[in-house]
Amino acid sequence: MSRIKLLVKQSLFPLRHVFPRQPFRDRPISSWPGILGVVHDIRVPRGVHPQPVSSPAGYSNINIILALVEKVASVRGDLAECGVFRGSTLVPTAIFLQQKKINKHVFGFDSFQGFDESVEKDIALGGSKDEQRKVGGFSETSEELVGGKLRLFGVEQGVTLVPGYFRDSLTACASNRFSFVHLDCDTYDSYKECLSFFYPRLNRGGIILFDEYNDPAWPGCNLAIDEYLADKPEKPQRIERDNFQKFYIEKVG
Repeated sequence: MSRIKLLVKQSLFPLRHVFPRQPFRDRPISSWPGILGVVHDIRVPRGVHPQPVSSPAGYSNINIILALVEKVASVRGDLAECGVFRGSTLVPTAIFLQQKKINKHVFGFDSFQGFDESVEKDIALGGSKDEQRKVGGFSETSEELVGGKLRLFGVEQGVTLVPGYFRDSLTACASNRFSFVHLDCDTYDSYKECLSFFYPRLNRGGIILFDEYNDPAWPGCNLAIDEYLADKPEKPQRIERDNFQKFYIEKVG
């Protein structure tokens, strides 16, 4: 997300009190107007603007996320998102689960402090410019901010936020099994740590979605995923919506 877009969202977020979410609570999230997402700083399906050309770059597409979540509705296991940032996809995912009466809990992992020094590896790998690819990148958030959005939409009971860097925080779910994992964690170390943790805990038919695979700004993502999957039967497959190309694996064993 560019600095300008983030500043716009931050300036609009206080308007949530004059543009309430209540009239829409009983309507499917797929029908919510895009302005509701802008004001509340979340992504809603009708608020997605198609990219001018098909590309793996760009922010997380909520239409892709919700389509895959629905696909695994009958697969046993919880959901996880790694790289919650400001909750823009975590919150609508929880709303979607509640509306669809899909009985799954969501775990949201984020340092809520931005990148630490491990991002230096990704800087050294090159790739196209991204202003967030630095120590402290994606720090414009907090656990309190995301928790407030969850409470605002009445979905806080369905979500557990797990603060901390992945190397420390993932163990909080060591005994859990999963049906869907959204990895939006950008860096080589983060993808390596998350794949090593979630792949063995993913039930058959479960899905791991990779937000940065083939994104020119984050070559460490491809490196980590390709290394980890080299001896696995699953390989990244593409899903496309609104000219957003994203990649995922579906557990076969």
